Amino acid sequence: MRKLLIASAIVMIVLAGTFGFVIAIASKLALFEIFLTLTPTAPLLSNTNILVLGVDSAFGTRSDTIMVLHSDPENKRTSVVSVPRDSLVVIPGRGLDKINHAYAYGGVELSRKTIEEILQIEIPYYLVINLTGIIELIDQIGGVTVNVEKRMYYVDYAGGLFIDLQPGVQKLTGKQAMGYLRFRHSDNDFKRIDRQQNFLKSLASQMMAKDNILRSPHLYLSLLSYFETNLNPRETLGLALSVRSSMELGRLQMTTLPGTDLMVDGIYYWKIDQNRLTNLARQYLSSNKENHGTQ
Repeated sequence: MRKLLIASAIVMIVLAGTFGFVIAIASKLALFEIFLTLTPTAPLLSNTNILVLGVDSAFGTRSDTIMVLHSDPENKRTSVVSVPRDSLVVIPGRGLDKINHAYAYGGVELSRKTIEEILQIEIPYYLVINLTGIIELIDQIGGVTVNVEKRMYYVDYAGGLFIDLQPGVQKLTGKQAMGYLRFRHSDNDFKRIDRQQNFLKSLASQMMAKDNILRSPHLYLSLLSYFETNLNPRETLGLALSVRSSMELGRLQMTTLPGTDLMVDGIYYWKIDQNRLTNLARQYLSSNKENHGTQ
């Protein structure tokens, strides 16, 4: 049962999120099988890292959203580290390039290997989300309420992208929400990442609402084709319970890889600050209790 809807309010996927909203879906779909196979002493999911990729099939094969999610069920904490897609990295077998090109070159496995080497951690699991499918999800739950922080207008006829949003708190349709997430005009990637993270939290909260969780399973089954993961049903439920508990306790942390702007031959890159990576990985992507003293 490889294709399960895990949502990260994020993450994302889980979204991040990519993730909380998909997780709610995944736990519902996996429930029957879990109850048939689960033994009382078997752990659902141990402390682990999960690569969350948002792939927009309408705009090519590069990963549009890249996150590493750390699940710490023992301490009831979840951390999400966003990786700017313009990050300059060494892609194994390819050399220096932007991190989002790894998916185009070698799919999720090359993306995972690249990020493991950057952060010097193990990432056993992955969750790939087809962002185009999120449009249908949002429309089926009646839209998602977000605070559009400024006027957003952008038209790309060649790419079929039409964004026209007024500032303020409002309910967005699926198409409007994708425009909100894709908007980059006059923004750097970090403002875009902030929007993604805030959007995922808002969507997760709405998906976790009782009236949505208890809706017809057809809502969830129709979305199976938009998600791919190597988490099995038992692990999916474990992640669902862990992330939901983290959200309810206010122990969901989000951050972004540190670095500085870099221009090379007219091309923009994000130069990762290697000196700060060790502390970031220890604080957000490990389960060492001494690293979780602050929010």
